[in-house]
Parts: sequence; structure tokens; C-alpha cells
Amino acid sequence: MASGMPRRAVPVLIAVFLAALVGLMPLRIVLGWAGGAMSARYVDGPVWWGRAYDLRIGPVPVGTVDAGLRPLPLLIGRAETWLERPGGTGQAPLRARIGAGGGGLHLADANGSLPLPEDLGQLPASTIGFDQFEVDFAKGQCRSASGSLTVTLAPVSVLMPRPLSLTGKARCQDGALVVPMADGGGMAHLLLKVAGTGSWTADLSLAGLPVEISGPLVDQGFFARPGGIGFRTGGTF
Repeated sequence: MASGMPRRAVPVLIAVFLAALVGLMPLRIVLGWAGGAMSARYVDGPVWWGRAYDLRIGPVPVGTVDAGLRPLPLLIGRAETWLERPGGTGQAPLRARIGAGGGGLHLADANGSLPLPEDLGQLPASTIGFDQFEVDFAKGQCRSASGSLTVTLAPVSVLMPRPLSLTGKARCQDGALVVPMADGGGMAHLLLKVAGTGSWTADLSLAGLPVEISGPLVDQGFFARPGGIGFRTGGTF
């Protein structure tokens, strides 16, 4: 009987070879698997642990983060990247896991906050915060969502000089991500909806305002509604 390699050793060697091959990949290739959901000015380091400079997720600027490919999701055929940005130097800490491609988007374990671009619709939002936030889109439909989102709005009037912070729990409804938010006093409500196509709408309601505040806001584009005034905007990521 001719000597040779035991058959059971062949799959092991193939797995070791593939792991070594993947391990030699640069991180920039992995970010490219996200299908345009993520982009960066410069990416450095290997696939498991590197750094992305001036990272953006869609239109939202994330900044410089440590990032890498998570090995376990590869076993079920999904490429998932972890992101982490420590706090300091004027920015809040952030961490999340994101997977995209094949008509789907998965965001999990999102904690921290991000600045929002000024041209994101007409909503005067400055930051968005995440608390154990998770959402899974597949084939253009929201399949599951949990955790909380917090949106901070810039002052809407010179007579209301403080920013408004609104928080709510995420859920899926009719195939879209839906997050109904409110401020601590119940004066402001914001209904945020995000479809799997990337389109979104935000409906802001303000109640109980004196006429000297609500009147100028109506002149600026708010409309009257029962119990107060409202504003609706939207766009596409």
C-alpha cells in the first residue's frame, strides 16, 4: 500500500490554507464587500484588525475607527465587520457590527453616537445615538429591529434655545424600520421610518407651544395640526 497523506487530513489542510489566505487580505477589500454601504478615505491593516480613516456609512460620517472582519459569521456565509471608535478628542465612543451585500443590511450591537450631515433632508438633527440598537434588512424588508435610537435636534426657535433630545424603541412595521420618539416632557414627538430601499421619512410634532413660538414656526414651514404644529421631511440614504 502506497504511503500518503491521510484522507481526513485533507479538509483540515484546506481550511488552514483558506484561513491563511483570508488572513493575508487587506481590510480595504472587506469594506468593499459592503456593496457601497461603507467607504473610507484610507484603510490600513489586515482583514482581522485594521483601521479605517474618515469612514462613512452611507452619507453619515463616522470618523476614524478600528475595524476588522468577524470570523464566526463566515461559517454561515455572511461577511460581518466590527467597528470601534474610542471616545476622546471631542468625539463620543462608538461600537457596532455591520454586514451588507446581497440585497441586505445587518447592523447589531450599535452603541454610541454619530453626527448627522447638515443636508440630511430638512430635519434640524445634529446627532443620532444608539443604545443596543439592532436592525436586519433582507430583500428590501425590515425583518427585525430592537434597541433604542436618540435624535438630538438643534433649537427650532430663538425662543427655545435648548436642543431637543428625543428617544424611542425600534421596531419593524410593514417592511420598514419604525422608531417613534419623544422628549422627556412629552412636548415633542418624532416618527422616523426607514425603508429597505434607503428612503426615509421623519415627522416631527410639537405640542403645547405658546403662540409667540408656534406662529413664527408656521411661517417657517411647520403646519398646524390638532394640539400643536408639525413638520415632515424625508430623503434617501
